[in-house]
Amino acid sequence: MRQYALPRSFAGEETFKLSEKEARYLEKVLRFSVGTEFSGIDAYGGIWDLTLLPDSTIRCSKAMKGMPKTTSDTLPSFQGPFPRLHLYQCLCKGKKDETIVRMATETGVWAITFVQSRFCTVDLSEKSGKALASRNERLEAIIKEAIQQSGSSVPTTLTEATISLKELAHTAKGTKLFFHQDILEQKSLPDLLSGSSRDEEISILVGSEGGLSDEECNTLLDSGFHPVLLKTNILRAETAALYAISACQVILTEHLTTGGES
Repeated sequence: MRQYALPRSFAGEETFKLSEKEARYLEKVLRFSVGTEFSGIDAYGGIWDLTLLPDSTIRCSKAMKGMPKTTSDTLPSFQGPFPRLHLYQCLCKGKKDETIVRMATETGVWAITFVQSRFCTVDLSEKSGKALASRNERLEAIIKEAIQQSGSSVPTTLTEATISLKELAHTAKGTKLFFHQDILEQKSLPDLLSGSSRDEEISILVGSEGGLSDEECNTLLDSGFHPVLLKTNILRAETAALYAISACQVILTEHLTTGGES
């Protein structure tokens, strides 16, 4: 574990009590003893210096200048705020959604929202409330583990409710991109992102295994989304998501760390 993901209920207290499950993980799995110091990240991206105390309690102090005392492999801060990537992922079958959530978290996506589109083979509207709660709990656990293991400085969040593609057209913010399997009239990805500022949000939509319908593409175009074609081999849905996120991050990093920001 490169860092500890503090619970979302944490509000800057000097100490907090670990749950039985978390205490067992730190004390039995990681073999932390009383007095062990380690770094943590809260739900807002704040970095903390943590110390394990008796009775499964943790002492918390805000890290000076965002740099923890203990050695950490957290992602670089890019010298200030960085555009927030929001992944909108059309539902995929099997455990592909879990794979996408893990990889997106490890690569530093700020938020993940699942979308019900026409060609999705999965329909969550047929699931019971208990099944949906169990699914979200499982995905949240994957996010927490990925943040801890990867050392990501981004506190990735999961939108609890799955939205429709029409809802997405009205809720996505910032520069809006959808990655499509066909050639449409479009700009290159570097051209679309070259004007991005550090405090901007980038919304990325990736389709399911069946891609997006013509009607859905038209809806997205009408709502200000820009189509992007990944000029590579045919990619699986989970590979396409990682490829799209990585391509955006490389372009944004190059743009914002080499004086390209306007």
